[in-house]
Amino acid sequence: MTHILSQRPEDAGAIAMNPTTFVQAMLPHKERYLLGADGERVTIHGVGGKPQPLLATTYAATNGSFTLTIRAGTKRGPNHVHPEVSRGIPFGGLARLLLCYIITEAQIKKRRTIDLGTTLTDFCERVDITPSGGEHGRIAYVIDQLQRLSTAVVDYRWDTFEGPHAHQRGESILFVDSYHFWHCAATPTSEPADGGTITLSDRFWHEIVVGSCFPIDFRKAQLFRARPTAYDLYLWLTYRLSGLERTGRPEVVVNYDQLHAQLGSHYKTDEHGKLTASAKKNFGYKVRDAIRAIAAVWPELHVEFPRGRVVVRSTGPDVQTRQAKRAK
Repeated sequence: MTHILSQRPEDAGAIAMNPTTFVQAMLPHKERYLLGADGERVTIHGVGGKPQPLLATTYAATNGSFTLTIRAGTKRGPNHVHPEVSRGIPFGGLARLLLCYIITEAQIKKRRTIDLGTTLTDFCERVDITPSGGEHGRIAYVIDQLQRLSTAVVDYRWDTFEGPHAHQRGESILFVDSYHFWHCAATPTSEPADGGTITLSDRFWHEIVVGSCFPIDFRKAQLFRARPTAYDLYLWLTYRLSGLERTGRPEVVVNYDQLHAQLGSHYKTDEHGKLTASAKKNFGYKVRDAIRAIAAVWPELHVEFPRGRVVVRSTGPDVQTRQAKRAK
């Protein structure tokens, strides 16, 4: 943490860009599975007859009038009975970090096609991930999340009600037009013939990368990669503090239900979407713990926790400039 405290992100070349729409409603923290009518995971016979749980095909998060829906891409299934199965929804801190890195690179290079490096090891070094092989190694995790992001479709929807009239508008956007990744069986010493690339879709480029991003400190994003709640709260705090500075308001106050609607944590709720008593207690503890971790690398941050609420005092955003600079 010392390197973060000793040098501002502007001086460290660590300014990155994050999409605004993924703060209004966020990616899930954990893997999402396809559930049956009984609420249990749906499983099929996988390779060698082993039971294989099916991954979720869609994910939706609603915050007020805004709903974010992600439709997962597909991959080859285990047999002729299931020739195609869901690739899964991007999740966790890594998916957030990769999306942020890709958008930042696109802004820096001012083009839709992003060079991911000659090898997987090269790419892992760029995002400060120690590469490790094997079925459960980090290389497999990185490739998996890149593939999920590259094949997903994002739907945005706004529902507003005026008396008896309901108004609905929305749009669907592909993250990526085309992609080329390294060999899936690559190891830290593998040297494929050519490297990886991602070409962002034209709409994603114009509406998200160019039109709707805010700056963050990429070093903090890397620090909180393994803590999705802290990662989400860092994004949320940066975004809300920028809004307070712009409007001149002294503070923003939210209760735990309002904050839970924006994060990807998904604690247990009742039929009205409100946190249950035990879930609210656990969620509140998680939020306070995460904000303490954020404050350790953001000393100016001023957040208070009156019963059941979070009060953020206006101290200015973490990053002032909107110009992306290459993260070191």
